[in-house]
This record gives sequence, C-alpha cells and structure tokens, in this order.
Amino acid sequence: MPAAWRVSADLYWCPVCNVPLIAPKCGLCEGRGVKAYGSPPKDFRPAFEFDLKLLKLTVEKELGSRACEVIAPSGGVVLLNKVPYVDQANEVIVDGWVMGNLYFNPERRTWRFRPSYEGASRLIAEGAAPYVEVKRGNVKLWDVLSKRDYTGETPSEESRYVVLSDEKGLSIGVAVSLGDGRLKAVKVWSPHKPHFRDVKSSWSKAVEANKRHLEAEERRATSFIARAVKGSEVFVSFSGGKDSLVALLLTIKAIGDKPMLFNDTGIEAPATVEHVWDVANRLGLELILASAEDAFWRSLPSLGPPARDYRWCCKVCKLVPIARAVKSRFKGEVYSILGQRKYESFARLRAPMIERSKWIPSLLGVSPIRDWSALHVWLYLMSEKLDTNPLYKEGFDRIGCWLCPACELAEFERIKEVYPSLWRSWEEKALSWIEERGLPQEWFHLGLWRWRRLPGDIKKMSLRIGLDVNSIEKKLWGTAEVRVVLSARPCEGAYEAHGGLRGGVSLARLSMFLKCTGGKVSFSEKLGLVTLKLKGAFAAVSSDGSFSLKAGDPKELEEALKLLVKSLLRAKFCNLCGSCLNWCPTSSIRIDGAIEVLDSCRGCRVCIEACPVATYMYKSSVVVEGGLDVEA
Repeated sequence: MPAAWRVSADLYWCPVCNVPLIAPKCGLCEGRGVKAYGSPPKDFRPAFEFDLKLLKLTVEKELGSRACEVIAPSGGVVLLNKVPYVDQANEVIVDGWVMGNLYFNPERRTWRFRPSYEGASRLIAEGAAPYVEVKRGNVKLWDVLSKRDYTGETPSEESRYVVLSDEKGLSIGVAVSLGDGRLKAVKVWSPHKPHFRDVKSSWSKAVEANKRHLEAEERRATSFIARAVKGSEVFVSFSGGKDSLVALLLTIKAIGDKPMLFNDTGIEAPATVEHVWDVANRLGLELILASAEDAFWRSLPSLGPPARDYRWCCKVCKLVPIARAVKSRFKGEVYSILGQRKYESFARLRAPMIERSKWIPSLLGVSPIRDWSALHVWLYLMSEKLDTNPLYKEGFDRIGCWLCPACELAEFERIKEVYPSLWRSWEEKALSWIEERGLPQEWFHLGLWRWRRLPGDIKKMSLRIGLDVNSIEKKLWGTAEVRVVLSARPCEGAYEAHGGLRGGVSLARLSMFLKCTGGKVSFSEKLGLVTLKLKGAFAAVSSDGSFSLKAGDPKELEEALKLLVKSLLRAKFCNLCGSCLNWCPTSSIRIDGAIEVLDSCRGCRVCIEACPVATYMYKSSVVVEGGLDVEA
C-alpha cells in the first residue's frame, strides 16, 4: 500500500437513509449526502462474513464483550478502508464515520483494534468498554499518565487499549496500558461527542439508493467499450476477481459475448480456478487458458523467491503465457478489456483508459472501470446479483497468486488456514533455498523475502526483534553465480574481464546460446574451450566456467561482458519458460523437452533481452569487482 495518495474517491453518506453513496444525491430520499470520512484513496469495500467475525473477536478481546455491538452493530453496513501500515490495516467505517483501525501486528502475529474518536465516543456514551477520566487538562501525544492523573479501572495486561475521556465524559484520546497502572497516550484529539444515527443501515437500501448512479456508470462504461474497440477483435482478461467480473459483464452488455482469457500462473488459489471455469460455463463463453504450468517452481531454485523489487514471477508466469496464448489465438491487433482501477496502485493511477502493451505491441488494454471505486464495483455486483469468488467471503480482499510478494503477512496467515498443504509446500522450498545461503529462518517467517532491499519500516521492525539486517542483505546479494574482476591498461588500449560461473557449464550448450549474440562462435571439445568473437572484443570460456574477455574500449568490454554473462546464465539455468520462443522474430528457437537454437538465428539478441533468467540473475547473482580506470 503506498504511503500517500493525492487522489481520493468521491464517496458520500446519506444522513437520512444511513447508507453509503457513490454520488452526492441519494436515490431514496433525494437528499444530499455528506462526504464520507476515511483516509485516501477511500477505496471502501464491504466487510463480509469472515471480516465481521474477525472484527468481533478482535474488539471483544481488546475492549470487552459489549464493545463490538457499539462499534459495528449487527446487520448494518460495515465498510473497510485499507490504510498504510507495516502490514494489513483497515479503517472500520459505520454510519459514515471511522470507528477505529483493525490491524495485524506482524511481530506478535495477532490482530488488534484501536478505536478512533467516533468509536471511543460511542463506547463512552454506551458504557460498553473500560475508560478512564483524565483529571488534568490537556493530554499530549505520548504523555505518560500515572494513577493520580485519572480515575477508573485499567487492564492489567500490557499494550491493551484504554479510552480517555475528559471530566465532561467526552472522548479525548486512546492510550495503551503499560501494565503497572500507567498509561501512554498514543492518539489524542479535541473533546468529541458521538454521532449516532437513528436509522438502521442495510446493503439492500444501499443498492437502491445508488441504483440511478450505477445505471449511469453502466451506460458510460458500455458506451466507452463500444467506441474503443470499434468492431475489432476483443477478449476479456478475467482474473477471477470482482473487477474483471464487472468488466466481463459490461463487455457482454456493450458488444455481446466475447472470449475470456484466464492467466493461470500455476500459483492461483484452487477456488479461483474453479470460479473462473464456473463463470465461463454459466455464461457459455469461450475460455482461453494462458497457463504457466509449473514455470514458477522450475524457476525458483535459480531465481530465488520473487520480491516486490524483484518481480521475475510476473514475466515468467504472466507475460510469457499471455503472449503465447494471444499470439496463438489472435492474428493482428486485438483489444483486451481489463478490470483495472486507478485506486488500486500508483501504477494504475497513472495508466490511461486505453494503452498499448509495451510487451505485446498488437495488444491494446481497455479499462472501462478505471475511475470506479471498490464500492462502485461491489454495489454494481450486488445490484446484478452476481456470484463472486468465494475467497472474498473467506477474508481475502484481493484475488491473485496466493504467494505474491505484494501480499501482507496477514494474508499469508489466512492462506495457511485455508490452504495448509499449499503453504507447507512453499515453505519447504523457500526454507531450503535460504538455508543454502546461510540466511536465518526468520527471513522467511517474517516475510522479509518479499523485498531484496528492505524498506525503512520493515528494517526497523527487523532490528527491534534482533535480526542483523545488514548481514542478511549482504548474504542475500553476496551469493554470486558469476564473479568478475575488471582491469585496464589504457596506455596499451587493453581492457579485460576475468571471472567464472560457479559449478561450471556445458560448453556445447553455451556455444548454442552464444549464437544469439550475433558473434562468431567456435567450440573445441578436445581443448575444452569455447571462443566468442564480437565487434572489438574476444572471449574464451572453459568447461569449469572460467572465462577471460578482452576489448580495446571500455564500452565494448561492458557490452561484450553483459552478453557473455547472460549467455552463461541462460546455458546453465534456462527453465524452458518460452519467453525467447515468443519473441524470436525468425522462429529460430524450438522447445520440445529441451531448448534448441536453430541455424536460422541471425543474432538479433531479442531473446537475450526477453529472457527472465538472463535479466534477473544478471541483476541479482553477478558480482563485479575492480574497475576500468580510463584516466590511467
């Protein structure tokens, strides 16, 4: 979740009917709504059965058995709004007010609830949770209150939340118990009174109140789709999630039945795969399957766990199978209807409504619901009475790869509960990989594998629990498959690189991959040597993986070194993902149980740039020492 947003969804609340609105005017009472409270981007979603159960258990544990009915009354509309935090955190919104924050503490592996000013005020007014009356005037953030500063009972356990009130019974903040009668103020505000609503809220009322606005949004979206595709070939990218389900329905209404394309990454939740097939069968639509099969697991040993700043998985498991499926099924330009929304991420905020794929130039993505909030989507699905992916009701707010590094630890905890065997399989493979590199198991259990370079808040958390973060990062990046030493003698016009690939390489296989560089390749089995001659550079490689490279210019050496090292990595770690096959302009690559570069290869180097192994291992597993001192 980004730390800051400059955009926010325009969402409102009708104070008369007590329902959320996606436009200022209520369709039930015709009155004007007020702006709904919440942190940007205000991408509100409904709290479903599992969410409500989790909220109830957490609030009761934190504040007592009566507190939850005050915070989130049964049967009413409860919204969740994701907010920035070190792990998963949601504002809980009831009656148009933020009641508090439901968040997952990754260090203690437990859920917590901290009431906000409205939630705290309601708890005091109803006497539904312990609170203390502060005797002294102003309470500042981080003030420590002793027993003489307040009246009232406090919990004996450390870190429990306690509501603070002034002498008039108005909430002024929230503190945590220090366990010895002292309290530390962690949130403070001006005296606040509660704002109860007299009318009961419900989702059926919310749908009816927004019906006119939903119909208008539908007309805009279907009209946009019809204009954008203009009779061209079209398919709907269907992930199994709520947004792509809306995009699918809008497409059918706009231009009729069109094929669905599902990218099965090989790490999709079983419920998602089942839901995709169910939707296709129910609607009678063609399903194009872009399957990565076991590409993720084949790539894991060489590339390591994917990370937010090391997303090789997207190329291997998404781009490659999608490109293969699109090229196989469609000839020429084709439009893909997407369920992307701008409130999901900064990248999608910047993306236009129609965009040509930089990876598949013949593919144009169309995003008809780009400007919809999650509340728009859910209200529309409720109005259409469409069955959604069952995982939403199981506590998942996003649908996709179940071990995606973009997930929070709270999501992984839920995966362990719903799909324990899947998680155990991943855990075994990941732990094996980190043990080989001398990393502590905490690196996996705390989810630190989700970054190659830890962000500040995660690094602070790791240091608090005693992990040597610098040592971990050094081991992570210091485990090199290729080591290179550079040297230069500018006065003689000689620039050199000497190095080696750990564990050696098959020279016959290397010579095949070196064809793709466009250089002159020679292989002598008798001498155990492969040579490569490029413009201005010459390299020799032995079967033990050692190599030497010479060039007359530092730029030529740099370019030749990159080509040589990427070819070494491809020769040893190729996982048959098929990326090179997709992009070769001369169809000079064949994969049939093994990879073969044909003699028709003209050395355009497109496959080298398209190769995930070459791209990501070159960044993560190559150590270069020394330098080219051109001033010497």
